[in-house]
Amino acid sequence: MPAFDRRARDFEAASAQVLGISTDSPFSHENWAKAVGISHYPLLSDVHRDVSKAYGVYWPDWNANVRATFIVDRQGTVRFVERYGKGELPDPDRILAEVKKLG
Repeated sequence: MPAFDRRARDFEAASAQVLGISTDSPFSHENWAKAVGISHYPLLSDVHRDVSKAYGVYWPDWNANVRATFIVDRQGTVRFVERYGKGELPDPDRILAEVKKLG
């Protein structure tokens, strides 16, 4: 998401690592990142749907994941989840505020 890329330094300052994960292929991620200007955080490919299924965001009707944001602490505990409907995008300011609440 370009909005998160623009705020990458703010997330780093809050000791957070932004990752993009989707069921798209690495090739697709590379092309999309170039097209929209993503350069400050990694895009990870979940082509086998293991991560999507483990986090409960796999959508079998589309064989893809629904859009969601997770904040996971250093111990691996999910501390925040927000799911989005079709056409909805996460708000980086809101997510950054949630990260900062965790300290």
